[in-house]
Amino acid sequence: MRAKWRPGTRARLLAITLLPVLALFATLTWYNYQSRQSEVHAELAERGQLLASALVASSEISLVHGQFDELRVTINGMLQTDSAINRVTLLDAERKPLLEVAPRGDAMPEARYYEAAVHKRLLYVTGGGNRNVGTMGYVQVRMSPTALLRKARSRFQLELAVALAGLLACAALAWQMTSGFASSLQASMQAVRAADAEKRRLLQRVTTAVEDERKAIALEIHDELNATLIAVRLEAQQIAGLAVALQPAEPAEQVRDKAQAITKLALGLYNSGRTLVRRLRPEMLDMLGLQGALEEMLRQVGSSHPACRFSLRTEGDFAGLDGDAAISAYRIVQEALSNIVKHARAGTASVEVARHGDALRIAVADDGTGFDPARTAAGVGLAGMRERVQALGGSFAMDCSSGTRIAITLPVEAWRAGT
Repeated sequence: MRAKWRPGTRARLLAITLLPVLALFATLTWYNYQSRQSEVHAELAERGQLLASALVASSEISLVHGQFDELRVTINGMLQTDSAINRVTLLDAERKPLLEVAPRGDAMPEARYYEAAVHKRLLYVTGGGNRNVGTMGYVQVRMSPTALLRKARSRFQLELAVALAGLLACAALAWQMTSGFASSLQASMQAVRAADAEKRRLLQRVTTAVEDERKAIALEIHDELNATLIAVRLEAQQIAGLAVALQPAEPAEQVRDKAQAITKLALGLYNSGRTLVRRLRPEMLDMLGLQGALEEMLRQVGSSHPACRFSLRTEGDFAGLDGDAAISAYRIVQEALSNIVKHARAGTASVEVARHGDALRIAVADDGTGFDPARTAAGVGLAGMRERVQALGGSFAMDCSSGTRIAITLPVEAWRAGT
């Protein structure tokens, strides 16, 4: 399977720098090109209307006398001096062509034409001036944008070449500037990665130290305190037995009652010590493994909180997990269930633990009230879970929109490497 290509830091910096410039360059180039086209057509419209109006006077004389040779010469002279004129047509009052002059060439005319009416004028000798009394004909002028567009295209190509040269200069400058910046950025990123890796190692060491201390305390309680409590209970029972033979009977009864009270207190402390030992270092992990310990945990939580129905689903082989891996998964589920019992007010809760290759996935969900992480400060339990997951290089995701769902993925190899 071929690996996907990923751009380097320098390529990303160049993309961030040059892509907006390229977008601006393309936009301005398109706008400049369109502006040139619009200017050409606007100029042709202005010149075409002026030419049609200018030819009206000459056309009036030609129409009156019925001779068009002089008008033809005038129009030919205009065509030779102005390559933008494509065709000039003189029409009578019924719009029948009387004269049409067009240059030779491959110039393409515009679809529109510009027209001016030739009016018949009546001259007043006594009063002076004249008055239009009718229309004698029309002058039509068609313009061709070919020549003007060719000139505009030449200017546009020159401007484009200058702009491209400036763009290449900017690209070369960006390439030179990103060289040093990319090196410093990569060094900073490497320092951040090294700091993050060191933080993970420290967190893992702290977690391991805490678990080792818990284990030591559990062994101390189990081996020393519980053994002492057993001895205290046995001594109290012996005192109660000896009190039977004491006289008088009333003080002997008091001694026996006190001895039995000491026996009950010692038994209560012994049970509390065993409970504390199980919390510090779950014995079920050593006896039943992760799956059995989780089943026992959910059974105990479910019996203690019958208002919520707990379910467990496991998938995969957990036999290969070492002690640190098992205790980490156990603690995460334990803290999640503790939060559900304390805060969620849920009716159902589910725990899913699956092992797929070198990844262990844990999902804990409930249908409780949920909460808004942005408004509610994270408790010590959630912070502890996040730190434990971060120390092992895993991922932590939480959804509180409807109930609460925690999804955790942990790399098993990270545990193995840290042991």
